[in-house]
Amino acid sequence: MAEPVTQFSFSAPGHGVFLLDDYELVLLGLRHLLAAADIPVLGESASARQAIRRIPALRPQLAVLDANLPDGTGTAVCRAIRATDPTIHCLILADTTDETTLIAAVLSEAWGCLSKQDDNVEQLRLIRRALAGGTAFSSRFQHLLQPSGISPQDPHREGRRPLSRQETNAAIGLGQGKSNRQIAQDLDISEKSVKNLVASVLHKLGMATRTQAAVFIATSTNLPPGPDSAAGQAYIRSPKQTTRITAALLNCIKEGPAPLDDTARAQAASALAAALAGTKANQQALPSDRQHAKKSK
Repeated sequence: MAEPVTQFSFSAPGHGVFLLDDYELVLLGLRHLLAAADIPVLGESASARQAIRRIPALRPQLAVLDANLPDGTGTAVCRAIRATDPTIHCLILADTTDETTLIAAVLSEAWGCLSKQDDNVEQLRLIRRALAGGTAFSSRFQHLLQPSGISPQDPHREGRRPLSRQETNAAIGLGQGKSNRQIAQDLDISEKSVKNLVASVLHKLGMATRTQAAVFIATSTNLPPGPDSAAGQAYIRSPKQTTRITAALLNCIKEGPAPLDDTARAQAASALAAALAGTKANQQALPSDRQHAKKSK
């Protein structure tokens, strides 16, 4: 059964696609995928710096950009390309499907974000949507958009199993937005041990994802952000802020029946940025609030 191209008419990509990834196997797979769909590949690169120079010169209709490169990031390349030539659409190709990745893609003005775990059918569907002017975010991001960022399994339910001391320490790092490596360094244990601890924390809290657990832990304990983790700031928010950010994200990535123009996309991204700015302002007030509380005791 043939897979539908998009919900709206697809215009043939007259200017082709540019591919950016530092792994030859990934480039080879994308190249074959596009060739089978009669979508021309206009150029390729394994370097962020080179891509920033070549893409505006080649003027492809779409650039597929690896999220993490030895000399930069796909979102940084996207911002540079969009500043130079806003007619070029960009898709971020990500290893992970967490909230930080999704927010970075939206704020970089990318038209979507593919997951390297997506199958060929899904990747091709999203590439065609972006070529046709539609938002194109992997369905793997949908788990982030549960109401309030919490899974249907209520973490407040009675009888929930308590966390061990090590699980609690790992949960604190999780709530501060730290990576497994950072948590491992803090606790002086291996990354594999941290991975197991995090899995246990998710199970005991009844959470489906790391992001959901981080939101719940941070908002429940009012944790300060980690000293080395800018991403941790995204997790310290009130339930109202979480709802606002989730709604803004949903508006940014939803697949509508018609292409979006730059104005509509910019408005959606601005709403997300405003929601995030409110969260950061709230976090910046936390230290002084705590100092005031100490003085009043």
